[in-house]
Amino acid sequence: RPRRRRRRERRARAPTMGGTKNKSDAANADAASGDAGAGANSAKKQKVASPSGPIAQTPCARRVEAAMGAKTFKAIAWNIAGMRSFVEKHMEKLAGMIASEDPDCVCLEEHKLQASHVDAMTETLRKTFPQYKTVHFAVSTVKKGYSGVMVMCKASMVGKKGVQTSLDAMFGAKPKTEPTETKTYDGPKLLAISEGLDGGYVDEGRVLTLEYESFYVVMAYVPNSGQDLKRLDYRIDEWERDMRAHLAHLESKGKPVLYIGDLNVAHLDADIWNVGAPHIKKSAGTTPRERETFGVMLEKNAFVDAFRKFHADATGWFSFWSQRAGNRPVNKGLRLDYTLASQSLFGESELRVVDAFILDKVMGSDHAPVGMTLALPN
Repeated sequence: RPRRRRRRERRARAPTMGGTKNKSDAANADAASGDAGAGANSAKKQKVASPSGPIAQTPCARRVEAAMGAKTFKAIAWNIAGMRSFVEKHMEKLAGMIASEDPDCVCLEEHKLQASHVDAMTETLRKTFPQYKTVHFAVSTVKKGYSGVMVMCKASMVGKKGVQTSLDAMFGAKPKTEPTETKTYDGPKLLAISEGLDGGYVDEGRVLTLEYESFYVVMAYVPNSGQDLKRLDYRIDEWERDMRAHLAHLESKGKPVLYIGDLNVAHLDADIWNVGAPHIKKSAGTTPRERETFGVMLEKNAFVDAFRKFHADATGWFSFWSQRAGNRPVNKGLRLDYTLASQSLFGESELRVVDAFILDKVMGSDHAPVGMTLALPN
C-alpha cells in the first residue's frame, strides 16, 4: 500500500515537473497571454480554409446591345489539350460553339500535332467548317505531342500580289476536296500570319500573329512554369520580356492589338477559387512572380483585361478546372485564359471592344473557350 501511495503522489506531481502543463493549464495560459503570447502562436498555425461547397458565380450578361448597328469581328480561343483526341470525341462541341457564336476567327491551343499530321487535320477541318477559308498551324519541333496553336479564319489571306495563301499552299499540296461554297465574307481583310515573336520562339509553336487591315490579333499558348517551377525563370525573364516587346512593336506600327489565349496565369485573387490555400504561391500560374509580371505587362504595354473591364466585380468566373480533382461540377477553377486589348480600343472610336466573355458551359476540354468582339468602322 505505501508503494501504491507513492506512485499516486508521483503522478499527481508530474504535470508540474519540467514546466509541462495539462490541457486546462494551457488554455488558461493562452487566455492570459493575450495577443502577444500563445494566442499569437496559435494564429500562426491556423490554416486558411478553402471554400468547401460549389463556388457561386455572379451574373455576367453578354453585351449584345453594345454592338447593335455596327459590323463586328469576333475572335475565340480555346485550349483543347490534344487535337486528335478532341476531334474524335468532341468535334460536335466545337461545331456547336461555332454555330452559336459564329466567330470570324477561331484559335485552338495545345493541339499537340506534328507537321506530318497537319495536312490530314486541315482536310478534316475544311470539310467540317467550309466557311473558314484560311487555316494555319504552328507546331512544336522540339518535342512530339507538345504545345502548338492553330487558327481558322473566315477571311482569305491575301498577300501583296492579291493571291490567297492557304496552309496547303504553304506545304506545297493541293486540297483533296474543294470546300463547300459559302457566302462571300465581307469582314476585315486578313493581310498576313506570322509565327513566333519577331522571328524567334517558333520551335514550340506557341504564337500566331494575324495582321488585319486595322488591327492585329496575337493568339498565344504561354509556357507553363512546370512541375517544381522548373521553367519559371525562363517564362518570366525571357518569354514575358520578349512578348511585351513583340506587343509593343506591333503597336508601334500604328494598329491596336488583341492578345488572346491561354496565358497560363491567374492574375487577381478573384481568378483563383482557393486563393488562401498554402500551395497557391508555389504552384505554376499562381506564383507571385507570374501574377505580378502579368500586371506589369498590362501597365507598361497599356493593355486592358477586357473581361474585367466589363465585369470588374465578377466572381466565380474561371476558364480552367482540374479534371483529376473533379473540380468543374463544383466550379472550383482558375481563370488562366484571357482576352486583352490595347487601351485605345476602349474609347469612343468606331473601332472598339464591345464584349468579352468566357463560354464556361461549353464542354470538351479542361479549359473553356474565351473570346471578344470588336465593333468595326462602318
